[in-house]
Amino acid sequence: MERLEHPLPDAAAWIRFFAERADKVPILRHTKRHLEELRPIAETLNAHVLSQVVLQDPLLTLRLMVTLQKRRPPDLRTRELTTIDRILLMLGIRAFYAECDRMTLVEEELADQPRELAMLLRLIARLRRAARFAREWALLRRDIEVSEVVVAALLHDITEVLMWLYAPRLMSLLIRLRRTYPAIPLEQLQRKVFNATEVEIRNGLIDALELPEILKKLLDDHLLENPRTRTVWLATRLARHLAHGWNDPRIPADLDAIQELVHVNREILLKQLGAPEEAMARLLGPAGETTPPTQTSGEAAAAVSADASKPSGPDAPSGGE
Repeated sequence: MERLEHPLPDAAAWIRFFAERADKVPILRHTKRHLEELRPIAETLNAHVLSQVVLQDPLLTLRLMVTLQKRRPPDLRTRELTTIDRILLMLGIRAFYAECDRMTLVEEELADQPRELAMLLRLIARLRRAARFAREWALLRRDIEVSEVVVAALLHDITEVLMWLYAPRLMSLLIRLRRTYPAIPLEQLQRKVFNATEVEIRNGLIDALELPEILKKLLDDHLLENPRTRTVWLATRLARHLAHGWNDPRIPADLDAIQELVHVNREILLKQLGAPEEAMARLLGPAGETTPPTQTSGEAAAAVSADASKPSGPDAPSGGE
């Protein structure tokens, strides 16, 4: 697998580079193992069972979405296939497993860079957690298409995932700069390291790969008045903050905004999130307050957005959250 030691000249060059490789990205070892376990009975399973395995791996999710588009004649391509269930139905189980046989493993590709591999696996674990949050909250909201929200949360930081794969030294440099200059906006540091921002690359990649248009809307942090977009943003944000532990000072504001989104009291929300007893006691307050906040949805989103430019820690460089 090719690796870049130096940045490409601009966002367009990064988009071309990733687009040329998107249908060949490696997948996680545990994903391959799980799929192999299901192989003997795969023909008897419905697509939903396999899709739940796919949706544990952002790289496999991306690869499948791209593979389907490339296999279809140009006049039959559509950007409306927004869920993995439907993509598996279109590909067929046998074709899906034939594709799996050609996939390499992330752990093998980065075996010579254990620190960078560990950072990538940590990032993917965080994205899986965000996708789980997004699914739970979308269900509570009775979202029109829960799977779209889940895919958006899983692919929110796909540029960062691809950077760790193909330009791990540049990602390590970004983290060092983030630690050294925490007051500098993240987008400025990304431009210094990559000659582009991660959002520019991600949005351009969605278009270049003809991925569903809805992804751009669900990933647009300027559309937080849309509850579906806010679901993705808050799920990604909370997962990022929880990566630093329940003592992260931004978590109370996250909880306020989530309560406003899904209309549950704080005690129930904390239990759903699996908060430890110490965090439950602290975040409920001395009076054990459990009522939802009185903010409107716009006020809740604004309150959470207010600190979006603050440093998020060295292990979570993207998004400025």
